[in-house]
Amino acid sequence: MCEKSEVAPAYNNGFERKKVTAVKIFCLMTLVFLIALVPGSYLVPAPKFCPAEGDCKRPEIFAFEFVNACTFLWQSFIAIRSYHFRKTPMKTFPQTPEGRVFGFSEESELIACVSMTIQLWGLVFTPGIKEFSSAIMLGHHFVAALVSYIALRYQYYYYYSVFYLALSEVSSLPLLVMSISKYFPPAQGSLFAIAQDLSGPLFAVTFTYYRVYLWLKTTKQLWKDGYYCLSTGVSNKFRPGLNCCLYLILTCCALLSFLQLYWFKLIVMEVLRAIGFELPETNPGFE
Repeated sequence: MCEKSEVAPAYNNGFERKKVTAVKIFCLMTLVFLIALVPGSYLVPAPKFCPAEGDCKRPEIFAFEFVNACTFLWQSFIAIRSYHFRKTPMKTFPQTPEGRVFGFSEESELIACVSMTIQLWGLVFTPGIKEFSSAIMLGHHFVAALVSYIALRYQYYYYYSVFYLALSEVSSLPLLVMSISKYFPPAQGSLFAIAQDLSGPLFAVTFTYYRVYLWLKTTKQLWKDGYYCLSTGVSNKFRPGLNCCLYLILTCCALLSFLQLYWFKLIVMEVLRAIGFELPETNPGFE
């Protein structure tokens, strides 16, 4: 049950402030997708991804991956600059549980808006492309969109937005190269073939660092802050009647954390298989 309180400190309704921006981003992603269908129609996919024999084209796969590349590049650039160089979260927010849970920054609000829009766009477009519509990925899109919306609407956890909603996507860039290479195999000796060879080890390293080590470290701090705010009544003071939202964010974060560990297990199995161990084939469900 959501509790009531008479104390109601002001906070920004980020969804109301950024809804026009979200619509523009959604339309831009759709436009990029439609434009990318043109070069995608000239690419020849691997035979296993052709629904029928004969001349086969899968421009929707390339277009979807191209949109992903654009969004991952933006998220990674903003997050690496903010998290590793400018140290924006550490400098902008009071380093207290209240500051990290309820603090505000324009950058984090924009990141939450972009993340929400990206996930909603994925929910709309992935069901039409069977390679990207696994239950795991659709569930990931839904949970990530929900968390991003709640964070944006009620100004929750902006301190953590840089990491969860942007920096964690750094590992998605080498994964994207691997994915495109699988659907559209590059010619031997080409630059893209070299990028494909490098992407596997780079993905394993970046996923381990960002999606396992930093993810679990950050999640531990997030849960400590959330528990403090809930157990001391601070959350009901800052967001009266909205404790349920904080519980939901913590639950979704836990579910996503288990998903990262599940994927990490499959990555380790792939690495062991690559060095000679005989293990059953796995489908990480990234596509």
